[in-house]
Amino acid sequence: MIKHDFHIHTEFSYDSRIKGKELLQRAIELGYQEIAITEHLDLLPQEVKLYGLPSLRKYNAYIDALRLEFQEITLHKGIELGDYHHVKEYADTIIQGYDLYPILGSVHFLSDQINVAIPMPCELNPAQVRDYYEQNLELVSTCNIDVLAHLGVFKRYYNTPPDEREHESLIREIFRVMIQKGIALEINFSSLYKPYQRCLPEPYYLELFQKMGGTKIVYGSDAHRIENFGITLQKWHIQ
Repeated sequence: MIKHDFHIHTEFSYDSRIKGKELLQRAIELGYQEIAITEHLDLLPQEVKLYGLPSLRKYNAYIDALRLEFQEITLHKGIELGDYHHVKEYADTIIQGYDLYPILGSVHFLSDQINVAIPMPCELNPAQVRDYYEQNLELVSTCNIDVLAHLGVFKRYYNTPPDEREHESLIREIFRVMIQKGIALEINFSSLYKPYQRCLPEPYYLELFQKMGGTKIVYGSDAHRIENFGITLQKWHIQ
């Protein structure tokens, strides 16, 4: 498999400290053939109020300039659309006319507006976990995305794996829709440098996806700091 990373945030994401040039230099040093910068496009009202809207016109020019300067590596101009299924009409209007690939779809918020992508005071209860996976099912069913990002993100700050057997049929349905629509499953490394210390989704779910006929799999560091880019491939011997 080509050495790649399809989930990286740089200076156009409000929560990232990575500069585009340092990322490209580091990627070339580490022998990557392909990377995708996938800046946040979070359009829920509370997010727009806090962080505003990034300029896709400026982002487009930014990627084009990086491509021109670093021609020895394939650089994709991607986006991570948070909770896309809740803002689909608005999001489609904003991204129309921009050649974005890959489009990552991700779930950050539950129906009760709990943000599951940040540290939480306690683990989710079974009803909340079900809600999380139902949100992912709606996302893959209704939105045109290339990759489903960080499935199971709520576990990043857990210390041990939870028992998810009661949700497996729902996860299978997510995979069935993904396979039918040609959506890739991301193996997300962000939990490797957080308390959970496991990839998301875990190897069991990767094997399940493949047994069901899923063949589209991509790696994503979900890096927001340069020190978290590339370390996972080296430290965890994932090739």
